[in-house]
Amino acid sequence: MHEDDICRTAFADASMTRCLLDLLPQDATAELDPSRLRRLPTEHVAAGGQRRRADMAWAVGTLVRAEIGGSSPERAGAEADSGAEALLALEFQSSPDRAMALRMEIYVALLRQEVAAEGGLRAGDLLPRVLPVVVYTGGRRWRPETLDELTAPTPAGWGNWQARFEFLCLDAANLTAEDGRSNPVAALLRLLATRQAESVPARAKALFDRLRPAGSGAERQAFANRLARALMQLLIARFAGDEESDRHRHHMQQALRYMEEPTMLAEAITEWRQNAIAEGRTEGRTEVLRRLATRRFGLEAGAEFGRLLADEKDIDRLALASDLVIDCSSAEELLQRASHLLREGSSP
Repeated sequence: MHEDDICRTAFADASMTRCLLDLLPQDATAELDPSRLRRLPTEHVAAGGQRRRADMAWAVGTLVRAEIGGSSPERAGAEADSGAEALLALEFQSSPDRAMALRMEIYVALLRQEVAAEGGLRAGDLLPRVLPVVVYTGGRRWRPETLDELTAPTPAGWGNWQARFEFLCLDAANLTAEDGRSNPVAALLRLLATRQAESVPARAKALFDRLRPAGSGAERQAFANRLARALMQLLIARFAGDEESDRHRHHMQQALRYMEEPTMLAEAITEWRQNAIAEGRTEGRTEVLRRLATRRFGLEAGAEFGRLLADEKDIDRLALASDLVIDCSSAEELLQRASHLLREGSSP
């Protein structure tokens, strides 16, 4: 599962969305009442029948009667209804996108259009305020460009007719370990953003300590389990293909103990081993094992080990052979046990 899909799973949960609001600048959320959340549909039909899908949208209650500015007599000094809702438009990005401001402008307009279409925009009605937020979990820094930066220079006389639009970007790279210990959304985003396997266990622990507090109910446990399964797939795919995948396996096993119950842990570790051998290298299955043996026991032992495995197609035996590279203490022991494994089908 992709990072963006995991975010969609997480922020379909109202309590996680409340925690997300806690991470945003206070002046952006001061008027919002997170206790009143209502999830909105995210697929909109634009003019011409084109479908556009935003990642996530919520209606959020407001706390105060906010004064609305405006140039027309009807709007000047008007006040928003204290029972009204503001809208929260969420997009999840795991890689930079130059057109992000344009995309967000479209999503915001479609959200407002849908609200207007529900009951018609009558005299005195006001469109809802929308807080557009992009949650970024990419592995490298990204400074999103504004709509002004993406638009060709406009003549001075056009200034009054140009819409201005900006969005709020929450970058996981700016979240601290302390944020992760106190807020499950910060912990989740830090885990999604990590590209260092050795950081995964502590970040997984921070997340699941918050998601599975003592005495949490069955519904909360089920949510944590769904998130854990999705995260396991992502992390296994991310680190099984790394050149250091065998070394990373220790970190992954540690992390998985915080993320899932024992039966799921066993399944995940099996998947990790199979991916590392069957899918994790473009050079081929036996080439991976030959390189591991060479690194540990030298060129001659690696070459002989590779020759023994050259025609082996059985995934289970290749997985056992990968264990031999770790378990054996000498080149002689490795080659002897590998020969026995391939001849007899089991490791002595």
